[in-house]
Parts: sequence; C-alpha cells; structure tokens
Amino acid sequence: MATDAEVIGVRGVFLKLRTHAGLSARRLRDTEVDTRVLADLPVVQRVIRESGVPVEQAIVDAVAGVVAELSPTDRLIADVVLALGLLGERLNDRPELAARLYRADLGIRRIALSEGWTALHELMGVSSSPPAPTVRGLRGSVEERTLGVLAERIVRAAGGVRPVSTDERANAVVVVGGAVMDLVSVVERLPEKGESVQATSFQMNPGGKGLNLAVAGARMGFDVRFAAAIGDDEPATRLLEYMRAEDLATDLIVRAPGESTPVAQVIVLPNGDAATIGWKNQLRVALSTRDMRNQTMSQALAHADAVLVTLEAPVDVVKWTLNTARSLPREPLVLLQASPPLERPQQIYRELGGVDYVVGSEWALRQLLPDRGAGRTMEEVARQLRTMGVTTVCVVENFQAMISSPQLQATINAPSVPLTDSPGAREAFSAALLHHLLRIGRRDLTDETLKWATAAMATNLSIDIITDAMPKPSDVGRTLESDQSVG
Repeated sequence: MATDAEVIGVRGVFLKLRTHAGLSARRLRDTEVDTRVLADLPVVQRVIRESGVPVEQAIVDAVAGVVAELSPTDRLIADVVLALGLLGERLNDRPELAARLYRADLGIRRIALSEGWTALHELMGVSSSPPAPTVRGLRGSVEERTLGVLAERIVRAAGGVRPVSTDERANAVVVVGGAVMDLVSVVERLPEKGESVQATSFQMNPGGKGLNLAVAGARMGFDVRFAAAIGDDEPATRLLEYMRAEDLATDLIVRAPGESTPVAQVIVLPNGDAATIGWKNQLRVALSTRDMRNQTMSQALAHADAVLVTLEAPVDVVKWTLNTARSLPREPLVLLQASPPLERPQQIYRELGGVDYVVGSEWALRQLLPDRGAGRTMEEVARQLRTMGVTTVCVVENFQAMISSPQLQATINAPSVPLTDSPGAREAFSAALLHHLLRIGRRDLTDETLKWATAAMATNLSIDIITDAMPKPSDVGRTLESDQSVG
C-alpha cells in the first residue's frame, strides 16, 4: 500500500469522519474536519463536472463508487464504518439488523457489523466469510487497514470511477407518455392563409414527449421503464428499435394489432420556435387503465424513485398513474409534463395534490386552468396551480426557468445560446432536474440545481433532431464549464 502524504491525509480524514453519523453530505457541510483533501481528488472533481452536484455530495458519490469496487469484506467494513448504506434494500428482510447497521452511533454500527458478520457476507454473495472481528478489533487495526485501502484506491482513481447510488443501482424512473414518429420540417417562416412555403430540411425521427423524457432520463443514468402505446406498422418497429438502442425496456410498451402508429408534424423556425400538429390515433392506439394494472407495471412503480407523466395518454390513465404514484410506500418524486393540453383540465385537478413538479411552457401551463389563464400573469398562474396542490411549478420558456415553490421563487437563465427556443428543451430540463434532485437526496430546490437543469436545455442544441439531442451529464457539465470560462 502506498504511504505518500496524500494517501495518509485522506485516510486521516476518513478516520475522523467515521465517528457519529459517518460520511454524508450533511455531515461534510457541518463538520469541523478539514475535507479539502477529499474535495481536490480527481475523481471528486469529475463527479462535479458530470453531475453538477455540490462538492459535499460529490465526495459521498465518489467514495461510494470506490467502496463498491473493493473486495467484499473491505466493502462491507467501509460501508458500515462510514454509514454509506450500500447494502440498501438487501436488508429489507432483516429489519432488526438494518435498524442498527447505519445508526448515528458508531459503537452500535460496530456491534451490528460484528454480530451480523456472516449474514452480511451471505447477503453480498460470499458463502465462506473470514472470521468475524471483535468490536475492539474493528476499532483498532481492522478499520484502519480498510480505510487505508480505500484511501489509496480513491487517491489513485484518475477520475474514472463511476459514482453509484447508495443502494448500488441507478435510480429507477417510470415514464408514462407517448411515442410517435416526428415529422420535423424546418421552414424560414410560417405560411400565410392560402400560401405554401418550402422546408429547408425534413427529418422523420422517433419522438413524442414521453419518449423524449424517457431517453433524456436514460442518458442521465436512470434505469427507465417507459409505458406508451404504439401501432403495428413499420414506424412502430422503428420506435421499438430506437428504444432498445437507447437502453429503454420495452416490456411496458403496448402494441395495437393492425393499427397505425401516431405521428406529429413539427414545424420549426430557424430560431428554434416550434409548432406541432399531432395525430394520436387515440381511438385505436392508446394505453388503458387495464394495461397499467398488470404485474409488470405494478413492480416498476413499486421500485420507482420518480414517476414522470405527460398528458399524451388518455386522461383516465393520467389520473390512475398520478393517484397510484401518490399512494406508493416508496414515495417517488412525481413530475407532470403539462403537454399536450387537455380539453377539460378540471378532470385531473384532484390528482394535482400528488404532483411534486409540473413543468411546461407558459402556454401549456395556462391550459391547465379552466379559463386558460386569461388576463393573469404567469406568477398568478403558478400561484393558482400551487393552490390546487402542485408543490413546485416550473415555467420553462426561451431557455429560462421561472420557479415557484414553497422554498424558492426564482428565475434562472440558461447559458447564452443563439436560439430563442428548442424542441425538447422542457424534457431535457425535467430529466436534468430529477437527476440533480435524486443524486443529492431530494433536498429542497437550490440555485445550483436550477442552473444545472437550465444548462441542460442549452446543451446539444438541435432544431430538427429532437430526441437524439437529449444530453448526458458530461454534456451538461461541459456547457456549464464553457459558460463559466466565458463569464
């Protein structure tokens, strides 16, 4: 094991942080321990660049990522001593052990680790574990050796360790929405009545707000389950192939035998402003509540960290999904993408009380009110939606986000770009917002979270290839870095 000053310094910090509640973002914010040696590590800096989380959370993510790659015994010791919680859901069947293993008191954690040594190794797939250490042994050389191994690994990691969530899996997200074929025409101007104009470009690509959200979530690192209805034609085959290429599971996709897949004609101006004419073929191609009640969907929702819903599905499916998400024991974050407009938005008013975030353009959010928000400012529209039960309203327009929540009233601009809008910008915003919230433990909104989400809108700009333009965390990180260097 290397003994240079940096490794010794990192081990020393770990030894100090193991006391009390262990290593957590909150502890790092409040501790008197000098943690600059951790913040400066290349692997921590990479987490910050790629995910945009605060430095304290980046330290936790980077350490968890390295711990997950240690040998089983060292992984177990480091996990418990630092209270990282990597065993997560594996302890669901051992509540008596789970109650003590990550307690704030290090002494209790040590006792639980020593007494549960064999059982914990079995949970990790190790059939023959080494002899269990005593509490005194853990307190002495055992923990020092393991934290030394961890210090050496994290110092030597050249920024290449993939951060993992505390339960060793990607955040699970369920998206309920639409999948269509986008027919995207870019025109210099919209035609007047009786006039025709020629498109400067034309693309036929997989699209739909639901599919945009699902792809955006997958590229943010989520484990995405996507529910939508498609037809039984060549475009449907293209959609399924595209979903699989984007690592989206297709077991929640419903195919309507012999029917045509929905399409959307998207007309885009050179500045990015867009108008859409949709054909959902909803009488023949649509999700039903019966589709939603199957065992596969139930399991997907039961494990979801977030549920994302667009208004593309029939209103009874939207209502069922929002109601079900609100009643889940896991209490996932619920985000409603307020588009396309409902003929009678009053039908979902009772369900708005279970919505954590509603995201939409000014026009789309106004459509949620019976009078379409006539004569009201957007601040008044947002306030009305919050009165109806929505926790946070995100008005996303022209690369700007106006946020109305109990904790925050703010307007955040994305990095400067040469467009006034971009198709898919709101889906990129939503996925990036959830990425940041889930990675930092669903804390209250901060300016940093919103800067990350708005930067996603200004990343991978495209006016004709919509779904393919959804960014990855590293893409957003580069956008923020470029904006800061220009500033």
